[in-house]
Amino acid sequence: MRRALLALASLLVGSAGANALDLDLAKIAPTMEACPGRPGFVRMPGAPNCTRLSGRVAAGVDGRTGTGGTATRPVVAGRIAIDNRADTDFGEVRTYVRVGNGRR
Repeated sequence: MRRALLALASLLVGSAGANALDLDLAKIAPTMEACPGRPGFVRMPGAPNCTRLSGRVAAGVDGRTGTGGTATRPVVAGRIAIDNRADTDFGEVRTYVRVGNGRR
């Protein structure tokens, strides 16, 4: 019975026609561009804001033994930051968010 179901499923999948993708008609999205005067920042298409995404990851192992005679657990730390800047009539408005974990 399993072989019959498997054969039926393979026939159904194999009989479905594949649709070709017409690459000439596919729209290509504009890419991000560098913000003038702000190194490391990019501007999304159609947006007046400049954004920078940064972060770090660090890992290590402490080989010393703890009070119970066993080695301590590995140390892992990470951080991600988003810096967004926009020019307004009142001057530059900055939004900065940083999220991190770990002991470093």
